[in-house]
Amino acid sequence: MTLARIFKVENRLAKLARSPGGKTVDEAVASAEQRVESVREQCVAALAVKAEQLGVLAAGDRIGGADEMLDGLYNLSNAIFGVAGVYELDALAEAACSLCDLLHRFRNGEPVNWSAVDVHVDGIRLLASGKIAGSSEGAAAVMAGLRRVRARFVSLG
Repeated sequence: MTLARIFKVENRLAKLARSPGGKTVDEAVASAEQRVESVREQCVAALAVKAEQLGVLAAGDRIGGADEMLDGLYNLSNAIFGVAGVYELDALAEAACSLCDLLHRFRNGEPVNWSAVDVHVDGIRLLASGKIAGSSEGAAAVMAGLRRVRARFVSLG
């Protein structure tokens, strides 16, 4: 008869987690905020690129590829919303969120109103280009118009 031998395996991760040191929550948050801020310039520049991609996609085949186009527009708009929100670009984030709301309805069977989509895409492109400041009167006017368009379609049903 053979005797079984039992080996105890050291869990290095558990040992490390129990050892003193590391960062406090406040230190970890501050460090994360510094890293996010360190890539601000690249991320904000990428918003303009994504907004132009949105324009190119919106100008595509609205009949044969409408479903794929709506999905692509939604994904790009959602990406713009996420980055704009992180960097507190409130007008741009709201415009992208508004387009996502419209596209969500259109993807769920409501007839697509391409004029409403185009107005949102143009507004996003304008806000992302930096030609108008997010807190300016121009941005406020763009947002007021987009809110009216969104209210017309999203409040249906």
